Amino acid sequence: MNTSSPSRPSSPSRRSVLRTATLGAVVAAAGLAPAGGAVAARRTPDTYSLTITHLDRAGRPTGAYATTVSGLSGPGAQESVQPYDPSGTVTVRLPRGRYVLDSVLTAQGSGGGTDWIVRPRLDLDRDTTVTVDARAARPVDVRPPARTAAFLHGGMFLRITHDGAERFLNQVVDAPTLRVAHLGPAAEPGAVRQWYDAYWSAGSVSYALGHTGTSARALTGLTLHPSPRQLATLLVHGGAPQGAPGTATVDLLPSEGPTVGLSRPLATPGTATYLVTPERGAWDVVYTVRPSTPEQPPESYRAEGIHVRAGATTTRSFDGAARL
Repeated sequence: MNTSSPSRPSSPSRRSVLRTATLGAVVAAAGLAPAGGAVAARRTPDTYSLTITHLDRAGRPTGAYATTVSGLSGPGAQESVQPYDPSGTVTVRLPRGRYVLDSVLTAQGSGGGTDWIVRPRLDLDRDTTVTVDARAARPVDVRPPARTAAFLHGGMFLRITHDGAERFLNQVVDAPTLRVAHLGPAAEPGAVRQWYDAYWSAGSVSYALGHTGTSARALTGLTLHPSPRQLATLLVHGGAPQGAPGTATVDLLPSEGPTVGLSRPLATPGTATYLVTPERGAWDVVYTVRPSTPEQPPESYRAEGIHVRAGATTTRSFDGAARL
Protein backbone atom coordinates (compact mmCIF):
# COMPACT_ATOMS: atom_id res chain seq x y z
CA MET A 1 0.00 0.00 0.00
CA ASN A 2 1.28 3.40 -0.81
CA THR A 3 0.42 6.62 1.00
CA SER A 4 0.71 8.83 -2.06
CA SER A 5 -2.47 9.12 -4.08
CA PRO A 6 -2.39 9.58 -7.86
CA SER A 7 -3.56 12.80 -9.46
CA ARG A 8 -3.85 13.97 -13.04
CA PRO A 9 -2.37 17.27 -14.25
CA SER A 10 -5.17 19.71 -14.97
CA SER A 11 -5.66 21.03 -18.49
CA PRO A 12 -6.85 24.54 -19.39
CA SER A 13 -10.51 24.91 -20.21
CA ARG A 14 -11.62 25.71 -23.78
CA ARG A 15 -12.69 29.15 -22.59
CA SER A 16 -9.23 29.97 -21.19
CA VAL A 17 -7.54 28.78 -24.40
CA LEU A 18 -9.81 30.97 -26.54
CA ARG A 19 -9.29 33.90 -24.18
CA THR A 20 -5.49 33.62 -24.49
CA ALA A 21 -5.71 33.40 -28.31
CA THR A 22 -7.95 36.47 -28.46
CA LEU A 23 -5.62 38.44 -26.19
CA GLY A 24 -2.69 37.60 -28.47
CA ALA A 25 -4.58 38.87 -31.52
CA VAL A 26 -5.41 42.15 -29.77
CA VAL A 27 -1.78 42.68 -28.76
CA ALA A 28 -0.60 42.04 -32.32
CA ALA A 29 -3.20 44.39 -33.79
CA ALA A 30 -2.11 47.16 -31.43
CA GLY A 31 1.49 46.80 -32.59
CA LEU A 32 2.75 45.97 -29.08
CA ALA A 33 5.70 43.70 -28.28
CA PRO A 34 4.72 40.01 -28.67
CA ALA A 35 5.16 39.02 -25.02
CA GLY A 36 2.62 36.19 -25.19
CA GLY A 37 5.29 33.57 -25.94
CA ALA A 38 7.27 34.49 -22.82
CA VAL A 39 4.11 34.35 -20.71
CA ALA A 40 3.27 30.90 -22.07
CA ALA A 41 6.80 29.71 -21.37
CA ARG A 42 6.53 30.82 -17.77
CA ARG A 43 3.16 29.16 -17.29
CA THR A 44 4.05 25.85 -18.94
CA PRO A 45 6.96 24.09 -17.22
CA ASP A 46 9.36 21.96 -19.21
CA THR A 47 8.34 18.30 -19.24
CA TYR A 48 10.53 15.27 -19.68
CA SER A 49 9.96 11.66 -20.56
CA LEU A 50 10.38 9.15 -17.73
CA THR A 51 10.57 5.53 -18.90
CA ILE A 52 10.38 2.80 -16.26
CA THR A 53 11.19 -0.86 -16.95
CA HIS A 54 10.18 -3.52 -14.41
CA LEU A 55 12.02 -6.85 -14.10
CA ASP A 56 11.02 -9.83 -11.95
CA ARG A 57 13.26 -12.05 -9.82
CA ALA A 58 14.37 -13.94 -12.93
CA GLY A 59 15.32 -10.72 -14.73
CA ARG A 60 12.35 -10.90 -17.12
CA PRO A 61 9.97 -8.02 -17.88
CA THR A 62 6.89 -8.22 -15.65
CA GLY A 63 3.49 -6.61 -15.49
CA ALA A 64 2.98 -7.61 -11.84
CA TYR A 65 3.88 -4.23 -10.38
CA ALA A 66 2.43 -1.05 -8.94
CA THR A 67 4.67 2.00 -9.28
CA THR A 68 4.08 5.49 -7.93
CA VAL A 69 6.07 8.60 -8.89
CA SER A 70 5.49 11.53 -6.51
CA GLY A 71 6.89 15.05 -6.71
CA LEU A 72 8.94 16.62 -3.92
CA SER A 73 10.19 19.94 -5.29
CA GLY A 74 10.32 22.05 -8.43
CA PRO A 75 7.50 22.52 -10.95
CA GLY A 76 6.51 18.86 -10.48
CA ALA A 77 6.20 19.07 -6.70
CA GLN A 78 2.44 18.44 -6.71
CA GLU A 79 2.51 15.61 -9.23
CA SER A 80 1.65 12.03 -8.26
CA VAL A 81 1.11 9.40 -10.94
CA GLN A 82 0.85 5.62 -11.15
CA PRO A 83 1.84 4.75 -14.72
CA TYR A 84 1.20 1.20 -15.88
CA ASP A 85 1.67 -0.97 -18.95
CA PRO A 86 1.33 -4.77 -18.84
CA SER A 87 4.52 -5.16 -20.90
CA GLY A 88 6.53 -4.01 -17.90
CA THR A 89 7.80 -0.85 -19.59
CA VAL A 90 5.85 2.38 -19.26
CA THR A 91 6.58 6.01 -20.16
CA VAL A 92 5.12 9.15 -18.61
CA ARG A 93 5.88 12.85 -19.14
CA LEU A 94 6.38 14.97 -16.03
CA PRO A 95 7.54 18.51 -15.24
CA ARG A 96 11.10 19.11 -14.17
CA GLY A 97 11.73 18.52 -10.46
CA ARG A 98 12.73 16.16 -7.65
CA TYR A 99 10.60 13.01 -7.40
CA VAL A 100 10.28 9.90 -5.26
CA LEU A 101 9.73 6.59 -7.03
CA ASP A 102 8.53 3.48 -5.24
CA SER A 103 7.56 0.25 -6.90
CA VAL A 104 5.92 -2.88 -5.50
CA LEU A 105 6.57 -6.02 -7.52
CA THR A 106 4.60 -9.16 -6.72
CA ALA A 107 6.59 -12.36 -7.10
CA GLN A 108 4.88 -15.05 -9.15
CA GLY A 109 5.10 -18.82 -8.67
CA SER A 110 6.04 -20.78 -5.57
CA GLY A 111 6.94 -18.82 -2.48
CA GLY A 112 5.50 -15.54 -3.73
CA GLY A 113 6.30 -12.44 -1.75
CA THR A 114 6.67 -8.73 -2.30
CA ASP A 115 9.68 -6.76 -3.56
CA TRP A 116 9.54 -3.08 -2.61
CA ILE A 117 12.00 -0.89 -4.49
CA VAL A 118 12.35 2.75 -3.40
CA ARG A 119 14.22 5.52 -5.17
CA PRO A 120 14.14 8.49 -2.77
CA ARG A 121 15.95 10.78 -5.20
CA LEU A 122 14.87 11.07 -8.82
CA ASP A 123 15.96 14.40 -10.30
CA LEU A 124 14.05 14.77 -13.55
CA ASP A 125 15.89 17.38 -15.64
CA ARG A 126 16.15 15.43 -18.91
CA ASP A 127 14.56 12.39 -20.54
CA THR A 128 15.32 9.58 -18.10
CA THR A 129 15.14 5.78 -18.05
CA VAL A 130 14.87 3.84 -14.78
CA THR A 131 15.05 0.06 -14.34
CA VAL A 132 13.26 -1.43 -11.35
CA ASP A 133 14.86 -4.84 -10.82
CA ALA A 134 13.44 -7.26 -8.24
CA ARG A 135 16.78 -9.06 -8.14
CA ALA A 136 18.25 -6.11 -6.22
CA ALA A 137 15.86 -6.63 -3.27
CA ARG A 138 16.98 -8.39 -0.10
CA PRO A 139 14.85 -10.02 2.62
CA VAL A 140 13.48 -8.23 5.65
CA ASP A 141 14.42 -10.96 8.13
CA VAL A 142 13.23 -9.82 11.55
CA ARG A 143 12.23 -12.64 13.89
CA PRO A 144 12.09 -13.51 17.61
CA PRO A 145 14.25 -16.09 19.37
CA ALA A 146 11.26 -18.43 19.87
CA ARG A 147 11.23 -20.77 16.87
CA THR A 148 7.58 -21.69 17.48
CA ALA A 149 6.42 -18.06 17.24
CA ALA A 150 3.86 -17.27 14.53
CA PHE A 151 4.07 -14.13 12.40
CA LEU A 152 1.05 -11.84 12.84
CA HIS A 153 1.75 -8.78 10.69
CA GLY A 154 4.35 -6.13 10.02
CA GLY A 155 4.85 -2.76 8.40
CA MET A 156 7.64 -0.71 6.87
CA PHE A 157 7.36 3.07 6.68
CA LEU A 158 9.48 5.78 5.07
CA ARG A 159 9.53 9.54 5.35
CA ILE A 160 11.51 11.27 2.61
CA THR A 161 12.25 15.00 2.90
CA HIS A 162 13.68 17.63 0.55
CA ASP A 163 13.54 21.43 0.61
CA GLY A 164 11.00 21.42 3.44
CA ALA A 165 8.64 19.00 1.66
CA GLU A 166 8.06 15.38 2.67
CA ARG A 167 6.54 12.20 1.32
CA PHE A 168 5.37 9.21 3.36
CA LEU A 169 5.48 5.66 1.96
CA ASN A 170 4.45 2.40 3.55
CA GLN A 171 4.00 -1.32 3.05
CA VAL A 172 1.90 -3.38 5.47
CA VAL A 173 2.35 -7.16 5.21
CA ASP A 174 0.67 -10.25 6.66
CA ALA A 175 3.55 -12.63 5.89
CA PRO A 176 7.30 -12.41 6.60
CA THR A 177 8.20 -12.39 2.90
CA LEU A 178 8.88 -8.69 2.28
CA ARG A 179 12.08 -7.83 0.39
CA VAL A 180 13.32 -4.26 -0.05
CA ALA A 181 15.96 -2.31 -1.93
CA HIS A 182 17.25 1.21 -2.46
CA LEU A 183 17.42 2.38 -6.06
CA GLY A 184 19.49 5.13 -7.65
CA PRO A 185 21.73 7.79 -6.10
CA ALA A 186 21.67 8.64 -2.41
CA ALA A 187 19.55 11.54 -1.23
CA GLU A 188 20.92 14.21 1.10
CA PRO A 189 22.22 13.02 4.51
CA GLY A 190 19.30 12.41 6.87
CA ALA A 191 16.68 12.76 4.13
CA VAL A 192 15.33 9.23 4.60
CA ARG A 193 13.79 8.14 7.90
CA GLN A 194 12.67 4.52 7.99
CA TRP A 195 10.78 2.34 10.45
CA TYR A 196 9.95 -1.36 10.50
CA ASP A 197 7.81 -3.27 13.00
CA ALA A 198 7.08 -6.99 13.09
CA TYR A 199 4.65 -8.63 15.51
CA TRP A 200 4.80 -12.30 16.45
CA SER A 201 2.94 -14.56 18.88
CA ALA A 202 4.16 -17.56 20.87
CA GLY A 203 1.34 -18.76 23.12
CA SER A 204 0.71 -16.21 25.86
CA VAL A 205 3.73 -14.10 24.86
CA SER A 206 3.67 -11.48 22.10
CA TYR A 207 6.75 -10.09 20.39
CA ALA A 208 7.04 -6.51 19.11
CA LEU A 209 10.28 -6.22 17.16
CA GLY A 210 11.08 -2.81 15.76
CA HIS A 211 13.85 -0.97 13.96
CA THR A 212 14.31 2.67 13.05
CA GLY A 213 17.07 4.67 11.41
CA THR A 214 17.93 7.80 9.44
CA SER A 215 20.07 7.76 6.32
CA ALA A 216 20.52 9.10 2.81
CA ARG A 217 19.29 5.80 1.37
CA ALA A 218 16.34 3.47 1.73
CA LEU A 219 17.03 0.06 3.22
CA THR A 220 18.30 -2.80 1.11
CA GLY A 221 17.29 -5.75 3.26
CA LEU A 222 17.13 -5.84 7.04
CA THR A 223 18.27 -8.57 9.43
CA LEU A 224 17.32 -8.48 13.10
CA HIS A 225 17.49 -11.64 15.24
CA PRO A 226 17.49 -10.42 18.86
CA SER A 227 18.51 -12.82 21.59
CA PRO A 228 16.38 -13.11 24.76
CA ARG A 229 18.78 -10.89 26.70
CA GLN A 230 18.52 -8.16 24.05
CA LEU A 231 14.76 -7.89 24.56
CA ALA A 232 12.83 -6.01 27.23
CA THR A 233 9.80 -7.44 29.00
CA LEU A 234 6.68 -5.28 29.22
CA LEU A 235 3.84 -6.56 31.41
CA VAL A 236 0.35 -5.04 31.17
CA HIS A 237 -1.83 -6.08 34.10
CA GLY A 238 -5.58 -5.58 33.95
CA GLY A 239 -7.80 -5.72 37.02
CA ALA A 240 -11.38 -6.96 37.02
CA PRO A 241 -13.95 -4.24 36.18
CA GLN A 242 -16.38 -3.70 39.07
CA GLY A 243 -14.57 -6.48 40.90
CA ALA A 244 -15.95 -9.18 38.60
CA PRO A 245 -14.15 -11.12 35.86
CA GLY A 246 -14.44 -9.46 32.46
CA THR A 247 -12.65 -8.74 29.23
CA ALA A 248 -10.42 -5.96 27.99
CA THR A 249 -8.36 -5.12 24.92
CA VAL A 250 -4.70 -4.15 25.07
CA ASP A 251 -3.21 -2.16 22.18
CA LEU A 252 0.58 -1.84 22.04
CA LEU A 253 2.38 0.52 19.67
CA PRO A 254 5.67 2.44 19.52
CA SER A 255 5.47 6.00 20.82
CA GLU A 256 7.41 7.44 17.87
CA GLY A 257 6.78 7.15 14.17
CA PRO A 258 4.08 5.42 12.11
CA THR A 259 3.25 1.80 12.84
CA VAL A 260 0.51 -0.82 12.57
CA GLY A 261 0.55 -1.72 16.29
CA LEU A 262 -0.73 -4.87 17.96
CA SER A 263 -4.14 -5.47 19.55
CA ARG A 264 -4.92 -8.48 21.73
CA PRO A 265 -7.77 -9.46 24.07
CA LEU A 266 -7.18 -9.89 27.78
CA ALA A 267 -9.36 -11.79 30.24
CA THR A 268 -9.41 -9.81 33.49
CA PRO A 269 -7.96 -10.07 35.96
CA GLY A 270 -4.94 -11.02 33.89
CA THR A 271 -1.59 -9.96 32.46
CA ALA A 272 -0.47 -9.49 28.86
CA THR A 273 3.22 -10.22 28.30
CA TYR A 274 5.25 -8.53 25.57
CA LEU A 275 8.89 -8.92 24.62
CA VAL A 276 9.98 -5.79 22.75
CA THR A 277 13.11 -4.32 21.18
CA PRO A 278 14.46 -1.32 23.15
CA GLU A 279 16.04 0.15 20.00
CA ARG A 280 12.55 1.02 18.74
CA GLY A 281 12.25 3.54 21.58
CA ALA A 282 9.41 4.09 24.06
CA TRP A 283 6.03 2.34 23.83
CA ASP A 284 2.37 3.31 24.30
CA VAL A 285 -0.38 1.13 25.74
CA VAL A 286 -4.11 1.66 25.25
CA TYR A 287 -6.23 -0.35 27.68
CA THR A 288 -9.94 -0.66 26.86
CA VAL A 289 -12.36 -2.12 29.37
CA ARG A 290 -15.36 -4.03 28.04
CA PRO A 291 -18.24 -3.61 30.55
CA SER A 292 -20.29 -6.66 31.47
CA THR A 293 -23.56 -4.94 30.52
CA PRO A 294 -24.06 -3.99 26.85
CA GLU A 295 -25.69 -0.63 27.63
CA GLN A 296 -22.41 0.64 29.10
CA PRO A 297 -19.87 1.99 26.56
CA PRO A 298 -16.25 0.77 26.57
CA GLU A 299 -13.77 2.88 28.52
CA SER A 300 -10.22 3.43 27.24
CA TYR A 301 -7.13 4.52 29.16
CA ARG A 302 -3.66 5.24 27.85
CA ALA A 303 -0.12 5.00 29.19
CA GLU A 304 2.35 6.83 26.93
CA GLY A 305 6.11 6.91 26.59
CA ILE A 306 6.90 3.71 28.50
CA HIS A 307 10.68 3.36 28.46
CA VAL A 308 12.14 -0.15 28.52
CA ARG A 309 15.61 -1.65 28.93
CA ALA A 310 17.09 -4.84 27.56
CA GLY A 311 16.97 -7.61 30.14
CA ALA A 312 14.65 -5.64 32.45
CA THR A 313 10.93 -5.95 33.20
CA THR A 314 8.54 -2.98 33.19
CA THR A 315 4.96 -3.27 34.43
CA ARG A 316 1.90 -1.09 33.79
CA SER A 317 -1.25 -1.93 35.76
CA PHE A 318 -4.85 -0.94 35.15
CA ASP A 319 -7.43 -1.60 37.88
CA GLY A 320 -10.88 -1.39 36.40
CA ALA A 321 -11.24 2.23 35.25
CA ALA A 322 -7.97 3.56 36.63
CA ARG A 323 -4.31 3.10 35.83
CA LEU A 324 -2.20 2.42 38.90
